[in-house]
Parts: sequence; structure tokens; C-alpha cells
Amino acid sequence: MDNNKTEIEQNKTDCETQTAKPENPNKITLFEIFVLLLIIFCIFLYISPNFLVKLDNRKYAQMQTNAGIFTSKALAEFSANSKMKASVISKKLTEELNAINKNPYSKKTPAYTLGEKCQGCVTITPDDKLNSITVEAYSNEDSLLVRTVIQPPSFVTFTRDLTIPDKKDKKKEDKNNNGK
Repeated sequence: MDNNKTEIEQNKTDCETQTAKPENPNKITLFEIFVLLLIIFCIFLYISPNFLVKLDNRKYAQMQTNAGIFTSKALAEFSANSKMKASVISKKLTEELNAINKNPYSKKTPAYTLGEKCQGCVTITPDDKLNSITVEAYSNEDSLLVRTVIQPPSFVTFTRDLTIPDKKDKKKEDKNNNGK
């Protein structure tokens, strides 16, 4: 009887080895995963410049908005206090608006500065002789985004359209096309 049991057990193990599941032919290899990741990375590199341009344009739009806010507040101050000097109004509004508005590039630097250029800052330049204030904002490439000259009771503004590419970009494209 012991022999029968051992034969039955051997037959079971033989059957199990014969009926063992074959390897999955649809198994994904490391090479296929690498190729898939490489394709995804290439697609990301192709799409990413559009996102970076849009990000810069949002930051530039924030700077233009900050300049517009300063302009409207300065005109309101000039109309409320017509005898107040431009430097006093500039200093007061710079302190007031720096507490509220943020620099789109850096949280450590202020959104408004008096006479100093910095990245993401709106530069305020008062002139007490003419009783005027010049409000300027520049992009990373030092192209003018906004320039407003406030001289009560009016102001003159230049604002760059962010939907139109820079002339610098057009020149680069022309050089690339002519060089080919």
C-alpha cells in the first residue's frame, strides 16, 4: 500500500510538472518600458516650450496689472491731494501696494521699487520738478512691458501686447530661415 501511495504522489508531481503554466507571452520587458518612457519624454520636450511661453506671459501680465493698479491709485491720490508732491505719493503708494501685491518672479523682492530695476518689479520714478511719476516694467530680456507717465490730471501709457511675439524672436527666425 505504501508503494501505491508513493506511485500516486509521483504521478501527481509528474502531472503538475507537465501541466505547469507556460510563461506569459504578453509579458512587458524592460526594453519596452524604456522605449515607452523615451517616447513620453520626447513628447514632453516637444510640448514644453508652449507651456514655458505661457508661464512667462502670465508673469508679464501680472506685472502689467501691478503697473495699472499703481497708475489708478496715483491718479486718485493726485486728484484727492493736488498739492502733494510726486515723490511723497510714490513713496506712500509703494509701501501700501507692496503689502498687498506680489512680485510674480520672487516672493522675497517687492512688487514695486522706487528708481531701482529688479526682476519682476514695477519701477516707480517720481519727478518733483515736473510733478510727474514714471511707471515702468521690463521683461527678463529687458524689453519694455509697460511705461506710464502720470502727470495730473492725465497720463500716457504704453503697454506691450503679449499675444504678438517680440521683434527679437522674429529676427532670430529670419536668421534661421535665411541660414538654411
